[in-house]
Amino acid sequence: NIYIYTVSSSDSANPLSESHVIKGGHLKAVQSIALSHDGTKLAAADSRDVCVYSTTDYSTIISKGRWCFHTQRIACLTWSPDDSVLASGGNDDDIFLWNIQKKMRRIHYRFAHRGGITGLRFVGGNATDGSGDMMLVSAGNDGCLNFWDVKEDVNKKFK
Repeated sequence: NIYIYTVSSSDSANPLSESHVIKGGHLKAVQSIALSHDGTKLAAADSRDVCVYSTTDYSTIISKGRWCFHTQRIACLTWSPDDSVLASGGNDDDIFLWNIQKKMRRIHYRFAHRGGITGLRFVGGNATDGSGDMMLVSAGNDGCLNFWDVKEDVNKKFK
């Protein structure tokens, strides 16, 4: 289950109150989450699956078993600046790019880092109309930062 809390600044003794529980979304413990820039989608990942939920009613947009191509724990998630692409990185050394509109398609970057991916972030390209840059930065257990210009791949696969 994923527990959603509201933070209250007026109650210093107990500032957290449970506002919603997303039940049955994952079979294993959630390892990573990412809120979309516009706040409408919550992505969550466990050791195998990436699921996406609407934050208006917490309904499932992408359910378990749909985006399940990592072979080890998914360590990090990040949304593109326009919230059209979700990137996931795992201990399997791989990065996947996913698209809500093209749910059955994915972009796979194999062996992105030796020893697993520890961080992902889209940088630059603040355009929300899809015209911005699609530069993805990844960090790994190999001590390297890699910069990936994924715009061409995203346009070929998802547009």
